[in-house]
Order: sequence, then C-alpha cells, then structure tokens
Amino acid sequence: MDKIHIRIGSAVDNQLVIENSGIDAYHLELFSDPDGNVFITDLNTKNGTFVNGRLLKGFTLLSVGDKVVLGQHHLFRWESYIQKKSNTSNSKKINKEIEVPVYATVQNKKINKQLVLIYALIVLVLLLIGFLID
Repeated sequence: MDKIHIRIGSAVDNQLVIENSGIDAYHLELFSDPDGNVFITDLNTKNGTFVNGRLLKGFTLLSVGDKVVLGQHHLFRWESYIQKKSNTSNSKKINKEIEVPVYATVQNKKINKQLVLIYALIVLVLLLIGFLID
C-alpha cells in the first residue's frame, strides 16, 4: 500500500473538495502509511469531526468499519479513498489526483525541524543543570 495524504474541506485548494454548509474550509486530513494504518486529523474545525459518534480532538487511528461524520450530518466514506492490499496484479489504485507526496514531505520536514529544535533545547537544559549541580 502506498502512503497517501489527503486534505479535505470546502476550500478549492483541498485534494478533496466537499461543498456543504457543515464542512469547514480545511476540515480534516486523511493519512495512510505503507503498512495500511489510516489516520484522520481534525484541523481545529468549528463544525467538528466525529468518529463513531465521538468528537475528534487532534488525530486518531481508524479501523475498518469506523463511521466518520463531518460536521453534524455529512457521512464521510473514508475507506473508499484508501488503497486496499491485494495479492492480485489487478488491484484497484487510488486516483492520482488525491495523492500529494510533496505536501506531505514539506509538512514532515517542518515537523522534523521542530523536533530537532526541541531536542536541542532539552540537551541544553540538561547541560545547564549538570553545570549548576557541579
């Protein structure tokens, strides 16, 4: 299974545009990794994202059969956007228009830079504490 990253909302620059009054401009992101794990992230929406009836805060790992609702009424059939594993060579592939590896790479680089900065600050604080104790 290929990794995918899809941003979903009512704004036209999303990979999947849903024009509905209950959908925020940038509502959620759907991720899939090569191992078949699928994650959903609510993008701090005012209308909310619900997984199995529970309001999603941040992100969660989805399982087959999980019910995802955007806003109060829009059922999102997330499984139809994820490529299924198959032993046959005729497996169905995801529409290339919704795959955005460049965006995912840029976002990962931002996260990696932030992590490096955080780790550097932790090391600096530990060194300062070590000097103060001696």
